[in-house]
Amino acid sequence: MNKVIDLKGSILSLTVLKLFSNDIEQTKQALEQKVSQAPDFFVGIPVVLEPEVGNLDPTFLALLVELLHQKQMIPIGIRTEDESIKEQANYAGLAVFSGEAKVKKRPKPEKSDQKENCSGLKSAMVINHAVRSGQQVYAKDRDLIVMGSVNPGAEIIADGNVHVYGTVRGKVFAGSQGETSARIFAQKIDAELVCIAGLYQLSEDILPEYKQGFVEVSLLNEQLNFKPL
Repeated sequence: MNKVIDLKGSILSLTVLKLFSNDIEQTKQALEQKVSQAPDFFVGIPVVLEPEVGNLDPTFLALLVELLHQKQMIPIGIRTEDESIKEQANYAGLAVFSGEAKVKKRPKPEKSDQKENCSGLKSAMVINHAVRSGQQVYAKDRDLIVMGSVNPGAEIIADGNVHVYGTVRGKVFAGSQGETSARIFAQKIDAELVCIAGLYQLSEDILPEYKQGFVEVSLLNEQLNFKPL
């Protein structure tokens, strides 16, 4: 008999939406504002909800799920140990994950050689000019080096590290296939969005002191870590 289905394990980048308010209107307004800063980035991304508060109104999750669908985001589940929230999640059609569950991430390569911190990568792709608004550059299975600036509305993406010898004003993605050891180096970073292995920060979340000079961005404790150089 021919194979009908095949079920395999996979590493999928998930966005965790932490909820710090039980006011649905306040939550919806904050989400609208966040998504409006980079609407294309959020289209089609799977989202896991993680309430940091209790006493949610009985319709809270259903209304929030409806808004996420309107924004073309894909709510798939919720991470909580609160029984009342679990009940809401069931009505809202969300999977319930244990509060101890962690999003799977690609394991770090075993090699200690810093020059090979992204295993299996090819030689770097080098762009000898600025990346203009509307352009997208993707370095598959390799690092990306940009000798100029990255203008607003431009995107640069690499499966490995990203080096920019200019100002980043667009969007920059490193470790785009889940490589958590990938890093971003920029002469100046005032980016619309910075992302490593699916974990990201928008412009408003980057502190002003990290926008003044050469900076390195890496992952530390499942958060982006900015370090002036």
